[in-house]
Amino acid sequence: MLEQALDEYFENARQLGPQEGRREGQVESLRKVLLQLMTQRFGHLPKTVRTRVEQITSVQELEKLTRKVLTAKSLEAMGLG
Repeated sequence: MLEQALDEYFENARQLGPQEGRREGQVESLRKVLLQLMTQRFGHLPKTVRTRVEQITSVQELEKLTRKVLTAKSLEAMGLG
């Protein structure tokens, strides 16, 4: 259910981004969603993890990590710990 909602969000974001010329806004939104999901799943995030996520500029990488947070057992399993 959550995965389907994420799929729909990603598809909508892909369509809206180029139309509005807002790639940076799309990246920023994905970062925010990812950090919120990670905090909800794993609790307080170390500053180093937050910094790493904030440095990601690839929409595809952020989408991959956002999907991964649904099944990962830890930050380490996500490649961020």
